[in-house]
Amino acid sequence: MPNGAAGVFYTSFERDGALAEISFHWSQLSPRPTRPIMLHTLGVVARRTLKLVRADLSALGVPEDTYGTMNLKRTQEIGAAVEFLGCDGLIAPSARWPCDNLMLFPNNIGGRSSVELLSSETVDWSRWASDQGLLK
Repeated sequence: MPNGAAGVFYTSFERDGALAEISFHWSQLSPRPTRPIMLHTLGVVARRTLKLVRADLSALGVPEDTYGTMNLKRTQEIGAAVEFLGCDGLIAPSARWPCDNLMLFPNNIGGRSSVELLSSETVDWSRWASDQGLLK
């Protein structure tokens, strides 16, 4: 990451949560990507992480009815504030699957925090999304 550049590493606590996220975002593209993806299982140690629940999001100005849309301005502002406070991660409910997602802030990950690749698999994301009823 270039010096001073902000970045966020998006992960999910569940395999299906990660697949739901990529399915949502890639299904918005035209043409829609059809290649399989590499899905990675990670071991993460985050020492200073903030956890939000849906009620927190509502109280922070993220309306429930727009949480799953591409209207990301307010959620990005919340993430930027959490990063500014020095947290290495933010746990928040997935907008697309009943699980939590973990956003890591690489600029804040110190010596006691770590990310380790545990395994990888190739997944046909469009078949998975179709099986879940997520593609039209």
